[in-house]
Formats: sequence, structure tokens, C-alpha cells
Amino acid sequence: MSARRHSPLSLVHMCRPGSAQKFFSQRRCSWSLIKLSIDASSGRILKDKICAGCLAMVFPKPASYLAIAACVFLFAGLAAATTRFDDREDNCTIYGDVDVYGPGIRLGYYLQWVAVLFATWMAPDQAKTARTAANIITIAVFTNTFRGATHGSLVAAEWWIVLWLTLVLSLLNFPTDKAAFKQSTGSVGVMLLLWCMITAAQPWLYFKGLDQGHKDGCVVKVFFFTGINVYNHVWRTLWKIGSVIECLVGFSFLLAGIGTILWGFFGVKNEAGSRENESHGDLASIFTKASLTFGQLVLGTITIVQVEMTIKVNKINLSSNGSGLLSSGQFIPFLIGLLTIVAVFGRGLQSLTRSIIHGGGNDMGVIQLATMKRSAEPGVTV
Repeated sequence: MSARRHSPLSLVHMCRPGSAQKFFSQRRCSWSLIKLSIDASSGRILKDKICAGCLAMVFPKPASYLAIAACVFLFAGLAAATTRFDDREDNCTIYGDVDVYGPGIRLGYYLQWVAVLFATWMAPDQAKTARTAANIITIAVFTNTFRGATHGSLVAAEWWIVLWLTLVLSLLNFPTDKAAFKQSTGSVGVMLLLWCMITAAQPWLYFKGLDQGHKDGCVVKVFFFTGINVYNHVWRTLWKIGSVIECLVGFSFLLAGIGTILWGFFGVKNEAGSRENESHGDLASIFTKASLTFGQLVLGTITIVQVEMTIKVNKINLSSNGSGLLSSGQFIPFLIGLLTIVAVFGRGLQSLTRSIIHGGGNDMGVIQLATMKRSAEPGVTV
């Protein structure tokens, strides 16, 4: 059965945690709900945002909020205004597209970045969850970004923010060992393909799109450790060259992404389960984790500064159209990020508790064995 044969509410009912095994498999439910979300975004069903609220009650785990992300962002994008200058003369106020870089979306990305930092050490399996959720959010952001570009959006400011959020922030978000990588081929492959999309579009931006939405007498700045006028000839020439290089790098992302996904489908998916556990205490693994964590920390900090300062130096207005953090289009991505962090700490605490209990049990077992041996010796009373 598919989403087309059921009303949204009946599908939600049948995909409840308690009913999913009875009516559908969890995997089938996830795909059906994502399809439902896409139908909502294209206007074929549901003309309000109630699907987001319904889906939010379905899934108990953050990994399952992928359908919610797709529903909210793709659907909310229908009514979104593009990034643009104020229409009044002598007014250079920029109105931003909240469905691309609104406060909830930015916080969602930042929280997932924090979750990956901790997951690397506390709960490596949750890093895949954060990566997958970020991929779905990025797909929705790209949908709204490219749709806005076809409607005259002021891409000079918008695409700079999107590039940092979707590429640089996750640039080192990779599994730290082979076993974890083999379990994450899908999320890693899709992430690489998304990187390819944004880098492949950069030449269009700097050769043609930079003037789109431009208003005489007004300036757009990007923050690259200082405010820079994007229409500056030197800056534009440098980034024309850089965009071509980015496009070539994007082609490597394309090949790597396709190869990773195919390897996940047709390659050997799992090795002995003990190998992953043995790698945790390996010095090389610890060094790899430490290096990636340090790199993610540096890139993440720089990204947050670049994004927030670009919004600040342009005085981009993101307060219109009910775009506050409590609106559904902003609150749900923020909630997804928050729940991802909760899942990481919850799994970390669970692992710590289990190791303490098992460790204590092993110690008691050793003591009992020693006591039994001593009691078996002649003349020894315990």
C-alpha cells in the first residue's frame, strides 16, 4: 500500500509506533510519509501545515523526524518570499527568505553540528542520525534556494549563507572507522551528492547570478572575516576563478557520492561486530576522532561567525511572514536538532550505565571465582 491509497490521517494512524509492525514495516512507513510530504509540498494534498503536527506525534526517535523535515520545509516553501531589496526608493533594506536561512533552520543546523561533536565520542551510531537529518533539511533548503533563484531572488547574499550552512559546516562529518562507515554509506553518499549540487552551481552565481535582484544604489556584503562588497571587481574575479575550481571539486563529490552509495548497496556491509568495539580503544582511532573533532570545531565556529555576521552586516530582515522561532517552519527544524542532541546524550548515558553495570558484574564474577577457588583449597575457610 502507498500514501496515495490512504488519507494523511489514516496513514499517520497506521504508522504509529504501536501499529507500524501490524500495518507496515517501519521502512515502508518512512518512505510513504516522505512521499506524503512531497505531495503536500506540490499542492496535491493538504493545504495547511497540520501534516507537520500529525507527523510529529508519530515518531518517538529523532531519526524518524526526516519525514517531518521534508514536510515542513518543502510545504512551507510554497508561500515563502524570496530574498529581495525593499521596493521603495532610497531604501536598501533586505528581506530574507526564512525558508532558506530563518532562525529555526540555522539553529537546527548548529544543534546538529554540536550533536555530531559529542556523538563522535559518546554515541557514534547517532552521528549517522544527525547526518541523515541534516541531509533531508539540506534537500528542502536547496529546493527553496533554487526555486527562489528562478524567481529573481537576491542570490548574492543568500547563496553565501547557504554554502556555509550546507557545505562547510558538515565538511568533516564522516565516520571515524571502517565499520561505522559501512553502516553510513547512504547518509555519507547523499551528503556528497548534495555538496556536488551546491558547488556545481557556483559558476552560475559568480558569472551571471550575482547581479540578479540588484538595486541601484544598494550594496550586498558578505562577511569573510570582514564585510566585503560582492560587487567589488577584484572579489568577483577571484570568485569566478574559485567557482570553476569548486565545480571541478564538485565533480569529485559526485563520483564519490555515487560510488559510496553503490558500495553500500552491493559491497560488504558489515564485518565482525567485535572489530568496531576493538577499534574504540585503538590509539589510531582515538587520534582520528580527535583530529576530526578539532577540525569540526574550527569549521563550525567559523561557519557560525560567517553566517551570522553576513546577516548582520546586511541588516537582513527575517521577521516578516510570521517567521519567529515558534512558527512551525522554524520550530520543527530547531526541535529536530534539539532532539538529536538529546538522543546523543541519552545513548551516551545508556552506554555509560551499561558499561558500569557490566563492569561491576565482571568484577563480582572475578571475586566470586576467586572465593570459590580458595574455598576449594584444603584448610581454607571462607
